[in-house]
Amino acid sequence: MFRKQLTWAVLALLIAILISLSACSSGASNESATTEDAGGTAVINLWHTIPPETETYFVNELMPKFYEKYPNCQINIRNLGVEDASIIRTGLALPVNDATRPHIWWLASSETGAYVEADVLADVDGWLNENPDIKANIIPALLELSSYEGKARSLPWMTNNTAMWINTDAFEKAGVPIPSQDPATTWTWAEFADAMQKITEANEGMKGFLVSINTGWDFWTYHAWYGAAGGDVSGLAVLDSPASIKSVQFQKDLLDGGYATTTPTGWDAAPWYAGQVAVMANGPWNFPTLSTFEDFNFTVVPYPRDAKPATNLGGNQLFIGKTPTPAQEACAFAFGGYVLSDEFQIAFNIQSGNLPVTTSAANSEEYKAHLAKYPFLAGFVNQTPYGVTRPPIPEFRDIETAFTPAWDDVMLKDADVAQRFAQLQAEVNNILGK
Repeated sequence: MFRKQLTWAVLALLIAILISLSACSSGASNESATTEDAGGTAVINLWHTIPPETETYFVNELMPKFYEKYPNCQINIRNLGVEDASIIRTGLALPVNDATRPHIWWLASSETGAYVEADVLADVDGWLNENPDIKANIIPALLELSSYEGKARSLPWMTNNTAMWINTDAFEKAGVPIPSQDPATTWTWAEFADAMQKITEANEGMKGFLVSINTGWDFWTYHAWYGAAGGDVSGLAVLDSPASIKSVQFQKDLLDGGYATTTPTGWDAAPWYAGQVAVMANGPWNFPTLSTFEDFNFTVVPYPRDAKPATNLGGNQLFIGKTPTPAQEACAFAFGGYVLSDEFQIAFNIQSGNLPVTTSAANSEEYKAHLAKYPFLAGFVNQTPYGVTRPPIPEFRDIETAFTPAWDDVMLKDADVAQRFAQLQAEVNNILGK
């Protein structure tokens, strides 16, 4: 426990400048919170990384509706830009009564264990038990994703996964069939590799696939390939297992064959939009751009299957931290309840392209009509039952940090996959204290 507390304190000293810089760059309200303003309104800080188009909608369309219901709450909204868990940790290392500390924030569930160990979270489990209708409406798998050591620790804001964006014009030029959107019958790994070769050879200046390097994105998408290869997804991935070696070697072979290229910013779809690659793994949160994109024909299909279908389940959680006053805590949980309402879930996820986290929103006629209007979204929706989650253990970020150098050694420096990932597993065992 002492080691973790010391780490968070050091982060507060080393990265505090990033908070100041992010405050200057945000397009939303960035005023520091106080306990309450002159009119007695409780003020809390929300830190997030919502993409700009969706943030504008969130601030201008959805937040006014929240304030109509809760006029005594004021939420100061700060967009951190690129998601970085270390910035959140730095903010949480500040004293609880510090006016610049985040009170609520959105981030992937993989940080949950670290937050529990640092004792920075409010009692979400107790609040859900006091609101059984809200709890029962959360899709069970996502309630499980929100939990750690038998208790709910956060609230799901939305869910998503990555799927294969494909340039169907490039496929047709190469004579490659468009894969099915059914994960159980979609293309196999062998068919995927064959398609990447044919597309590269038939489309001058274009590679088949985009492989991510030098970022945590590579570890996230790795989980989809690992799960598809038959890896044990009940806990932390076994990095030196046959399934792991096979999944890494598969992508390395695409690079070695000249049928793929690399990017250090896997979340950035610019190479795909520019026609530099025909296929990339990316998510539905790009819906505002995809819904109006007309440069070439496209669709979205599942990851290719090997031993079974799989994808990397994502989506950000609403974490509710400890606050200085009961009024601020009440405001934070009021916002949590609003996020889980049909009014918010349907509107936010239609606009952003992400997927609802509640049964009522997902089954609503309005949301079903949205899916029918944009059939490419089925590539994401159909995969959700096959999602592989990242375990929310306190050491996850350290493991993610260790993964990237091993991945890059293979993809960029031709390191032997089995040897390098055996070394990586030894590093992970050391992180876990085994």
